[in-house]
Amino acid sequence: MYDRHYVEFSCHPHCGMGTYLVPGKEGGWKPITEYVDPDRFWEIFKDAYEQARAGHKTRAKLSLVARGVRRIGFEFLRRYLMPVFLKANYSSLADLHHRMIFLGLMHFMDPYNFDLRRAERCVIHYAVPDGRIISFCTMNSIHRPDVERKFAIPIERWREEHGGAPLDAVA
Repeated sequence: MYDRHYVEFSCHPHCGMGTYLVPGKEGGWKPITEYVDPDRFWEIFKDAYEQARAGHKTRAKLSLVARGVRRIGFEFLRRYLMPVFLKANYSSLADLHHRMIFLGLMHFMDPYNFDLRRAERCVIHYAVPDGRIISFCTMNSIHRPDVERKFAIPIERWREEHGGAPLDAVA
């Protein structure tokens, strides 16, 4: 709707999930699903996207707001989502994230539940000291022991090489 190209994520659908906690009126936190039905929310966005692709950008934006008020609730829409829709910039998105708590979960794989299809579509990567880029999905279950063995040094040697500097974190 804003004549910009956006990244299309290609990760496997079982890689992880996320949700938000929203401050409650009487204090505490409530799950975002108490304010927004995710399936209806997706339906509203999908329809607006299709309208915009057909060249009806203004209609798409108005539909997004009108349907959003009916399905989501005016106060939630006004307080949290309208700034993101209207400004469509990183600053408004950052403000949204500062007002809510994001809970993100990643499904780690180990030798017992390793899924090659997921590993092939991994979108998070580690850079290791020898210059290799290793997918997050395979790092812990396949590569980590070899990488640690190859690059680990004793703490005393590290201190000698760094002028006795204290370590901030030691496992």
